[in-house]
Parts: sequence; C-alpha cells; structure tokens
Amino acid sequence: MNDSQPVFMQIMEIIEGDIVRGVYEADDMIISTTQISKVYTVNPTTAVKAIGKLADAGILYKKRGIGMCLAPGARERITERRRNAFFNERLGALIKEAETLNISMDELVRAIKNKGVSEHD
Repeated sequence: MNDSQPVFMQIMEIIEGDIVRGVYEADDMIISTTQISKVYTVNPTTAVKAIGKLADAGILYKKRGIGMCLAPGARERITERRRNAFFNERLGALIKEAETLNISMDELVRAIKNKGVSEHD
C-alpha cells in the first residue's frame, strides 16, 4: 500500500485487477475481508469498506451463507470503465505532456510502438 490514494481504494483496484485478469469468474466467491486484512496488513474495517464499495457498484454481490461473489458482467463493466478512464484521462495527460516537451505525434506513436524506446535514447 502507498500514500497516493486511500487504502480501501487501492484494495478495490487490486480486486478489480484480479477480476479483469480472469482470476475470478462470474459467481465465484472472492477473497474474504479477513483474508484481505491479513494479506495486505490492513484494518478489517478498511477491507469491509473496499468490498462494500465494490458491492455498491454492482461488481460483487452477497451470496447468503457463502460470502461475496463476482457479479455476472462485472469484468466487462470494469474493463469498459478503465478503458474510458485510460482514453479520457491518462491518454490526454500523455498527449499534453508530449506537447509540453515538444514531442511530435509521430515520435510519440513510434515510441509507443517500440514500447517507450525513443530515438533520443
């Protein structure tokens, strides 16, 4: 965990990352709040908050007597939201910084295609 954002949000991102990578399938039971608090050395209340926020967002649902499970369609919803954030936030910031550094669009595209290797390296 780091200080860049609240711990519960970092836990949410970790779980969402696992969902997007296919660690969990629809209706699978996810890691418990007790396991989260032990694995990430966080207060159990923090783990409960992260899971609660994911449930509020429709990513998880409570299966009575079992635990929290992955909602059908959750992977697609997370992926779509993250793609939108990438294109609307991160890509815009990248382009703006490239313009500030006088990096042409062609040079930027070449660097991306070469996985960040610039002709100036």
